[in-house]
Amino acid sequence: MKIILNILTHGNERIGLRVAREIKKLNIGNDILSFQIANRRAFELAKRSVDQDLNRSFPGREDGNHEERIAYELSPAIRSADIVIDIHSTKSELKDAVIVTKFDGPTRKCIEAIQPKYVLIMSATKDNALISQAKIGIAFEYGKDNDPAVLKKMVADIERLFGHLGLIKNNICRKKTVTKYFDVFSRADKPKGYKLLKKIKNYKLVRKGETFARKGGDLLVAEEDFYPIIFGEKNYEDYFGFKGKRIF
Repeated sequence: MKIILNILTHGNERIGLRVAREIKKLNIGNDILSFQIANRRAFELAKRSVDQDLNRSFPGREDGNHEERIAYELSPAIRSADIVIDIHSTKSELKDAVIVTKFDGPTRKCIEAIQPKYVLIMSATKDNALISQAKIGIAFEYGKDNDPAVLKKMVADIERLFGHLGLIKNNICRKKTVTKYFDVFSRADKPKGYKLLKKIKNYKLVRKGETFARKGGDLLVAEEDFYPIIFGEKNYEDYFGFKGKRIF
């Protein structure tokens, strides 16, 4: 078995460094578990990215911009691994979400071992996210970058997965979490000057016809029912986040 723990897909999400430090303490052989820094240059610049979002750049281009070249270089290793774990933080109030782009049997077994609060099946980014290149790709997005509780929960849930895989003896008690699953089907665009209404929260249903953003007297109205996913003013430049539907 070959597992990659990938960190710093976004250079300003430093929680990956702390997660890697804790996971290294498990002393899993490097023939099984390797650690990968995805966007070192963005990390050195303390920026999310250099030219564009690396997590929207796969499979990349050999002659592309900075992130496209990285994606091209990383793709063979990601495809060759059995499992790729990608560590993120978020400025939104997302909390305790595991993100996947495939929802096949092997991926579901891993999710059941982790027992996250939320599972986001990212249909909207199924072709260009880092984990989309993996046989089993799992991204952890549990909360804010400097929150010790987020770090603790993320490490514990990775340990649950490793226990399930037989890599460590896992003595962590089983959680009583009822996992909620969402199919994330499209972006919610952010027209210039529009501000998200304060009542709009992640995982809280927005009904068709309901206003979710405004620019003065101009209203942005939902064209269909959706659950806001990774929503916020500062997450992305040109969109508020994503639209999801609850599947179970």
